Amino acid sequence: MNKYTIEFKPLGRRVACPAGTTLLDCCRNNQIPLASTCGGQGKCHSCKLRIEQGDVTLPTRNELKKLSLEELKRGWRLACQVKPAGNLVVNLPGGTDLSPTPAFKEDLLSGIAPDAERGRLRKGPGVAIDLGTTKIAGYLLNLADGTILGSHAMANLQSVYGDDVISRITYALKSSENSKRLQQTAISTMNGLIVELCSGAAVEAGDIVKLAVCGNTAMHHLALGLPVKQLASAPYLPAVKDAVEVKAGALGLEVSPATPLYFLPNIGGYVGGDHVAVLLAVDALKLKGAALVIDIGTNTEISLVQNGKITSVSCASGPAFEGGHIGHGMKAGPGAIDKINIRNSSVKYRTINGPRPVGICGSGILDAVAEMLKAGIIDGGGRMAKDHPLLRRNEGQIKMIIAAKGETAGDTDIVITQGDVRELQLAKAAIRTGIDVLLDSHSLAASDINKVIIAGTFGSYISVRSAVAIGMLPALPAGRFSQVGNAAGAGACMALLSAAERKKAQSMAQSVKYLELAERPDFMGLFVSALHIGKKL
Repeated sequence: MNKYTIEFKPLGRRVACPAGTTLLDCCRNNQIPLASTCGGQGKCHSCKLRIEQGDVTLPTRNELKKLSLEELKRGWRLACQVKPAGNLVVNLPGGTDLSPTPAFKEDLLSGIAPDAERGRLRKGPGVAIDLGTTKIAGYLLNLADGTILGSHAMANLQSVYGDDVISRITYALKSSENSKRLQQTAISTMNGLIVELCSGAAVEAGDIVKLAVCGNTAMHHLALGLPVKQLASAPYLPAVKDAVEVKAGALGLEVSPATPLYFLPNIGGYVGGDHVAVLLAVDALKLKGAALVIDIGTNTEISLVQNGKITSVSCASGPAFEGGHIGHGMKAGPGAIDKINIRNSSVKYRTINGPRPVGICGSGILDAVAEMLKAGIIDGGGRMAKDHPLLRRNEGQIKMIIAAKGETAGDTDIVITQGDVRELQLAKAAIRTGIDVLLDSHSLAASDINKVIIAGTFGSYISVRSAVAIGMLPALPAGRFSQVGNAAGAGACMALLSAAERKKAQSMAQSVKYLELAERPDFMGLFVSALHIGKKL
């Protein structure tokens, strides 16, 4: 069988790809991170890339539906559909760029006393991992005093099998080989992270003496090789809820085989150990009055804490906050437009690290919709105006130009379309519905909430003002909001350092009341109401 050489830019990777293999499968086989929201079925455009040099197969029917003729002429194709017909140079736009390691407030770890363990364990380093759906973040710690020796973030390589947990569960259920492949990919991603952490601190992987991992329930199950079929249908029960401790060698982690590996406990089918870690980090049980703890991501977990009791829900907010399903969307990274302002029929923007714009990340999309509402470009239903001076109509589609072709890093305008507004609308409605259900379950009004803690990488960068302006978050005074960064990572660090914190995590997970949104008869009505764009208390 013929094999072709494929060069992936800007990664600088050259790999061999057999004839008849799609470029998405080539990425999968070579652990090249490339988003595929639909899992490679040609139903979305998240795996869009550009052929810079070389011959490929003709566009498929799916590509003709998802890509414009202008895009096809410029070399844009869907990786899941296109196959090489010779050696290629391929450009992976924006989405492969890794954003900086998600930070958390250092004071989240203050007062955590490391375990008083003796010998090698006390002297050796440990690793805490936040195994996210889109990104995996890790922290290397000195177990003797809790000092953070290094941190690193990288893409979760499972993204080539689907951009969200439902897509990955669906892929896993097709065959035992697929399930095993997802597990191996998760382990490979963690091994890559450990290598980066150790190389940055002149530490040998074999010296690591303890690991702690948190992740949502699906990531937890896939990494451990647990069944996920029961997560795909009601009542969405996890196979394992309690904390799990195994030897690292049993899973194939490239540290000392006997190294203990601790997974934080799960709460429910779609509220996992990552949210337990968040609750641990913010010391949820000590929060005064009524408080919301929101961890925003592809899957958003929300807890309402009142009088020492916690109730949690999970919201399928989708990939829009990571740039998924957005025409010019990308993950947060250099060249991503992350801030947008509209004044006097003029669009101003900021890019991460300041280079020419490559695309728009989630915080930029959120800003754009809030600013478009304020400028009268969209109405409360999300519908674009027909005659606003900032809008253009091209190929039957209405769009607003954020950055014109001449000022972008590519050869095209960066725009917001009606479809992009709808994607953000769905994501914000999912989160607001979760908040409203929690408030209703406690007979509370939004005004009764005296603290809103926003966690997660995306939550670190969003404008709370924009989130309030579109009704995603309640219109409360600014002083009631707090953004704490990757609190899940902080919670994993706490579990790594302290047996007392691990015990607290287990107790907390067991005591949380989990509400399944889909089981509420009024869910659809609440969701439709939450689609409205505008301030809402």
